[in-house]
Amino acid sequence: SGADPQGALDAAAAAPGDVAAQLLAADIEVLSGQADQAYKRLVGLVRRTAGEERDTVRQHLLSLFTIAGPDDPAVASARRALASALF
Repeated sequence: SGADPQGALDAAAAAPGDVAAQLLAADIEVLSGQADQAYKRLVGLVRRTAGEERDTVRQHLLSLFTIAGPDDPAVASARRALASALF
């Protein structure tokens, strides 16, 4: 709420390691119908982070999965990608 969508996406592109910027960009992508892109963004971030940051990203991604529901093919694909990133 109150975020400039394009500004947030630009900020995330400029700072790929900024967890907060990536989470906001993923939220904007989900809300604008680009959930698959959001999932890819966060799975990539899971791969690049560790510890508490990694867990924060993982939990946020799981919360985004609940929006689409378990039967969404993009969620199923992203869950497999997340499992691969974690193990």
